[in-house]
Amino acid sequence: MKHVHPQWVRTIAAQPIIVPPNPFWDVFRRFGRDEAIAMVINVLGTIATQYLLPLFALSVAAENAALAVVGPVIEKLGFFPGHFKEAWDVYTTTPVRDRGTLWSHVKRAFKGSGKSLLEDVLVHDPVYIILMYLGLHYSHAPVYLLAMASFITAVFIVAGLEVGVTECLYHSRKKRLKKIGFDLESYLEARFLLSREQKPLEVLTDIARHFKLPLRETAHYHDQYIDTTLSPYSGRIPHVRLRRRVMNKGHEVKSVQIVYTRSSQVGKGELEQFRYFPVQKDKFYFLLEQEMPRAVKDIQNQKVRKFMSRVTKKKRKNVHFTRMMVRNPTTLLVSVDAVSKLPVYVLEVKVRNDVKLLKEAMRYIMLHFPVTQTTYKKVEMT
Repeated sequence: MKHVHPQWVRTIAAQPIIVPPNPFWDVFRRFGRDEAIAMVINVLGTIATQYLLPLFALSVAAENAALAVVGPVIEKLGFFPGHFKEAWDVYTTTPVRDRGTLWSHVKRAFKGSGKSLLEDVLVHDPVYIILMYLGLHYSHAPVYLLAMASFITAVFIVAGLEVGVTECLYHSRKKRLKKIGFDLESYLEARFLLSREQKPLEVLTDIARHFKLPLRETAHYHDQYIDTTLSPYSGRIPHVRLRRRVMNKGHEVKSVQIVYTRSSQVGKGELEQFRYFPVQKDKFYFLLEQEMPRAVKDIQNQKVRKFMSRVTKKKRKNVHFTRMMVRNPTTLLVSVDAVSKLPVYVLEVKVRNDVKLLKEAMRYIMLHFPVTQTTYKKVEMT
């Protein structure tokens, strides 16, 4: 890609692929790190207690109960070091003008510690105590082995439960949006940066001929992205926008959209010339039968306006582009977008759920055209 702004190269082109970690392993690493520090304190405390208990002449049952409980109590000291080290590292490596106050970083450290601590108290401790007590009662394994095995098993259970709860919350969010009046469109999308030296019509004609895509259309898009307070769910990042689409024949489609996207890699275990990083997109949209609103407060539908007012901020960003596309309504859509202020075209491939067809189209595009695969959205590139 020639004649590209150097700042753009340093940001987008330098790292075009960003894939969120697997939700389970992301939770496991974060909670596991905190628990690992706590585990050291837990195991050392349990071993020390084992040697001290004979001094109190307790019954076997009482000693077993004490050994099962002492670890979860003393381990709480281990939930803070990791988060405070992260906060200190961020504070000391951020430029002075951007770092904010030390107290703001301390509050984030307490928030992170509090989340792990809450999961530990509500889930990890009860599971650990049950496993530890059963192990002491039914096996003759050394106490330190029982403590470690119970500890690690409980971490897996916490990670699984957090991911499960997050998925339930996302399902609840989907039901809530549908109840308000939003429709849902879900599909897989792959995105490429295409050199401006290419002619979009020639590229699309070639792809349409190969994949037998009979319909050709052109449209002009005017998007207003608005910062949102909506939470991500297991790597699904929310974006809110007001979209106005104008077809060449003058037909207008106006909508309010809430879009959740999550990038991933498919075909990891396969030996291929290329790697494939599609984006799963859930697009909630509400069609507007009114003049295009300039802001959320101008939406006439009361339910939608009230909800959008709660989940949006004042900061906004406009993205304008012209789209040429070829498609088969039931299988595949390929488009080339000329985005204002962007030094490249954005080529997108969309399928409903046919991963095999998506990979075939991606492979064909990467073989025949000078493209760079990316997971960035247009709003992030402008």
